[in-house]
Amino acid sequence: VGIMKIIQLIYSLCSGGAERFVVSLSNQLAEMGHDVTVCMLLSSGNEKYMFNRQFMRPEVHFHSMDFEPGFSLRKVRALEQYVLSVNPDVVHCHLNVIPYVFRLSLISRDIRFVHTLHNVAEKASGKDWQRVINRFFYSKGYIVPVTISEQCQLSYMKFYDLPAPARIDNGCEKPCRSALFETVRSEVSSYKRDDATPVFIHVARYHEQKNQSMLIDAFNELNKKGTGFLLLVLGDGFGQGAGAELKSRACGKIHFMGLKSNVADYLSCADAFCLTSTYEGLPISLLEAMACGVVPVCTNVGGIPDVIENGVTGYLCPVNTDAYVACLERFISERLSGTNLKDYFERNFSISGCAMKYLEVYEEVSR
Repeated sequence: VGIMKIIQLIYSLCSGGAERFVVSLSNQLAEMGHDVTVCMLLSSGNEKYMFNRQFMRPEVHFHSMDFEPGFSLRKVRALEQYVLSVNPDVVHCHLNVIPYVFRLSLISRDIRFVHTLHNVAEKASGKDWQRVINRFFYSKGYIVPVTISEQCQLSYMKFYDLPAPARIDNGCEKPCRSALFETVRSEVSSYKRDDATPVFIHVARYHEQKNQSMLIDAFNELNKKGTGFLLLVLGDGFGQGAGAELKSRACGKIHFMGLKSNVADYLSCADAFCLTSTYEGLPISLLEAMACGVVPVCTNVGGIPDVIENGVTGYLCPVNTDAYVACLERFISERLSGTNLKDYFERNFSISGCAMKYLEVYEEVSR
């Protein structure tokens, strides 16, 4: 593959997994010598939209369209002008930004468009009417879809009634401890009853998809049984509304830490990683946990069962509070070792391997 000029197009660089993936992929592609720009649609003046900007390497270019939320043809034209001024080989779209490039993908035959669906297809398609339009652009090859797990690929085939698209399992950069690690370790130790207390961690902002209500219910139930544990919840959205209500009914063994940029420090202090989602693509937070040797205890939705073999590389259960409690108790009694998880991550989910597969797609669609 020769040197390519690539635009990674996304709404924002907020604290979500897709946003973190875009930064990791861009970093890796730039390290491999490609000319990479991350183009963000929303305003760079809003701090919450810029969270993942801090992890971007200097050699990756950054551009913000500084749009306010909401779709309009004026914004479409502005983005078209920007893309044409850069004249990339590939525009790689993430999340549901593709309505902004529908027209450009029809008229710009020298630029190729790739779209990663970061979730199961029915959750990644926007409004109901968009399914028909997406299907047209996918089926004609104007926009090339990529799915991120086997379950996401199957959901695409069913939802759009189209042949299997490319599948590239998500990858991520291996998280590194920061200079704050010893401080974090002391803090976490202060919450534990004793050295044997198992430490669980959940990394996600408050969101209905993440089903944190079930997470809190399950750990409250463990607490009622007198089980010793510590649960750290990292992410924002628990200071107001439904998130604050959920926080208020959590038992004292659950600590809400807020949004953290040094997640690896907390993962390094944890034994198990918790996800109770009702649907997923292939969560970056899960991959980061496995890279740190933290055993996943998750609901078996979306791409999660593609990553976790129950009882071998983690624990899986249905979306059910009682089943999740049993899953947590199984981890506590069996204590799967996380040592092999690090090797498993390197073999299957490194960002370098993921980037190579995307380059193959870019090269294929550019012919």
